[in-house]
Amino acid sequence: MAEISSSSPYLSSSTHQIIHNNSILEFQIVRSKRRKKTSEISIVNGVICIKVPMSTTIHSIESLATKKATWIQKKVNEQNDPNITIKVPTYSNNSTLPYLGKNYPLKIVYSNYHSFQFSDDQFIIYTKKKNIKRYYEQWLFDGAMTIFEPLISKYSKILKVRPKKIVIKNLKSRWGSATYNNIINLNIHLLKAPLEIIDYVVLHELSHLIEHNHSPRFWKLVAENMQDYRTKISWLRRNGPYIL
Repeated sequence: MAEISSSSPYLSSSTHQIIHNNSILEFQIVRSKRRKKTSEISIVNGVICIKVPMSTTIHSIESLATKKATWIQKKVNEQNDPNITIKVPTYSNNSTLPYLGKNYPLKIVYSNYHSFQFSDDQFIIYTKKKNIKRYYEQWLFDGAMTIFEPLISKYSKILKVRPKKIVIKNLKSRWGSATYNNIINLNIHLLKAPLEIIDYVVLHELSHLIEHNHSPRFWKLVAENMQDYRTKISWLRRNGPYIL
């Protein structure tokens, strides 16, 4: 079944359903004149969206959904897992942005001037542009060291190490790293995680200034300074895909 919900000359969207394993799998179809050949499936907060070129037939879309149904259902179940606390940002008005483990409301006010604010437990952005993600990530970068520095100082004293430099990066597949010349790299997306998770990652990377691999000695060193480090690793494994 289809229900047109967009008046854009370049986009049209509709809802559709298929039956998979005796249950209904509902998804949104977004057709785009700008999309030429490839189709894309995205799942955000349990909502399934299949993006296709304008000319793609319903039969082809149903075939794709059926082929990927098991994977789709797995991802939906993961996002409905109560242990997953971070919502994937959609960067739209009245959605949420994650910060230090919580999902805060986002309000977008279209204006001729630009301002990104976080106050009274909500994000407010004044802008005439639509690149909310870039503004948000720049805000994270601007305030990153106020979060990281006290933790780095704490564990540097405990471990008796002195990092040469701290570098904040936009990483896609790791939370941090330590180089052999004592430079610590930390992922900006860590600021979406709770403070105790950031605490663990900082300890982990600074411990590498003593033990350069994941040997038993390394994990012993981590455990001596954070007995529940395994629960932090478990949180990262569950929530990491929704943060990176």
